[in-house]
Amino acid sequence: METTSASPKKYKKSTRFRQITGVFMKYNVLPNIMKQTHPEEVRKAFEELGPTFIKIGQMLSVRTDILPPSYTEELKKLQDNVKTDDYSEVKQIVETETGQAITELFSSFEEAPIASASMGQIHRAVLQTGELVAVKVQHVGIREEIMLDLSLLERALPLIKYIPESKVIDLKDIFLEIKQSLQKELDSLQEAANGERFFELNDGWDIIRAPKIYLSHSTTKVLIMSFVEGKSIRSFFRDPSKQEEHPKLRKEFGDTLVRNFIKQVFEDGFFHADPHPGNIFVQKVDEDKEETRILKDRQMKKDFGNVDLDFLYREEEPLLPYRLVYLDFGMMGQLSDSMIKKLTAVMDSLYRNNPKATGRAILQICRQIGPMDEELFYEQLGSLLDRNYGVSIGELNLQTLFLQIIAICHENNLQVPQEVTMLVKAVITFEGMIRELDPDISLVEISAPFAQKYFTEKIDWSMELKRAALDMLYSAKAAPQIPSRALDVLDDLAKGKSKVNVELKKQDELLNRIEGMVNRLVIGLILSALIIGSSMLVEFHDGLTGQFVSILGILGYAIAFFAILFLIYDIWRKHRKRK
Repeated sequence: METTSASPKKYKKSTRFRQITGVFMKYNVLPNIMKQTHPEEVRKAFEELGPTFIKIGQMLSVRTDILPPSYTEELKKLQDNVKTDDYSEVKQIVETETGQAITELFSSFEEAPIASASMGQIHRAVLQTGELVAVKVQHVGIREEIMLDLSLLERALPLIKYIPESKVIDLKDIFLEIKQSLQKELDSLQEAANGERFFELNDGWDIIRAPKIYLSHSTTKVLIMSFVEGKSIRSFFRDPSKQEEHPKLRKEFGDTLVRNFIKQVFEDGFFHADPHPGNIFVQKVDEDKEETRILKDRQMKKDFGNVDLDFLYREEEPLLPYRLVYLDFGMMGQLSDSMIKKLTAVMDSLYRNNPKATGRAILQICRQIGPMDEELFYEQLGSLLDRNYGVSIGELNLQTLFLQIIAICHENNLQVPQEVTMLVKAVITFEGMIRELDPDISLVEISAPFAQKYFTEKIDWSMELKRAALDMLYSAKAAPQIPSRALDVLDDLAKGKSKVNVELKKQDELLNRIEGMVNRLVIGLILSALIIGSSMLVEFHDGLTGQFVSILGILGYAIAFFAILFLIYDIWRKHRKRK
């Protein structure tokens, strides 16, 4: 029995491995990715290989930190082209997963799916309690197919080191990140938990809405949520019948989405990591269900003869007759309180145009993994920020900006945490959508009030006042001593007692070069001694002993010859590398 069951699995693995290898060779996938050339060839290969590689391509399409714009734009064109599963297979999965007959769980269940993607398809249904819901069911065998592909790719990773260009991109780190993301997306319960938390934090915030998640009915392969009517935000603005109100709506939608996204990051620490236009729907609201938004509390004084009355009232205005609904909670980001505090420091310093403070905040976020020239880091970052400060999002290319900041961090041996990398990817995706809506919105200007509010709420003002009072006390006590200390310094300078400590930039590199020169000098002396000694041995003649000693001398000559050749090659190689 074991042999029979194992052989088909082995055959399937070998067949799939040959298929992947054949397609990769046909389109030169690895060389193209390494050299970052011919992105259309890579896209065709991913589409031909199916769901796993389509998802990988879609994830890479927002990785502007490692791929050029030509690649990310091409990978955004990836099409799922997934065949829908038969209703009988869907019915079996739902009943097996939930433990209930489909007629017991739903009063109606539409057999034809309303949408289908790489991981699953969506059916419209009505629960026995009467709620209209969307049922997302994983495709038959998709879990096994993706896990098989991931295992094959993982086994092939060691071969990458034999490709010379593999140093350009670290495919191992990228693979591990993609593997974790796909494993999370295969667990519908995780997506359901994410959706439920997002609903609690954001549903009802201004015009932002989120579908209700039926967590008790969901399983690892079945996700049930309230049905969302509407169009994707991109399709909505392509409707020619509403062209007159589009300019106003674009500005309102863009402003609301930016404020809400900043709130997700800085207040909630839980944000949608894939906010592309297809994951945000626009709903039209009936006029009889009009809601209002509170602008601010206002105070007004009124004089009634001898009596002055103060009125406290709230100024309100009606909400737009539209709702923006977030969908798809498979990829979510999470930030700790300490990380939020560090990020708010970055936003506050950017708003105040203080490159030095921005640099200090970035150093707090990153982890140093090697030698670093701090002065050079501040110089590079300051030059970059000076060129980009204060421009609108229409003029500011966030993708390029983030790429340059990450490049500066990498150049200075600074490692960006994974949660921040996910946030950067989300911001880049979000920026692309906002650019379509309203290019004049400035993310930094809208983010600054949230950062300032966070500081105001989190700072322990009593402790800060105590610290400020102590600093003032120490300064006051030290002030009378400043003149005498200055005279002491001048006196030491006059007597020649002072020392000046000079710190050389890149002193480790300089010391390494000096050490290399000394090592070569020592090797040269040893070779000279070896050649002289070998010459003396070769001249030695005394029977059999003399022959043996002569052979040792010749061997010494050979060792010296090859050592000299190696030194010449090493000098030539380093000279060529410096060029």
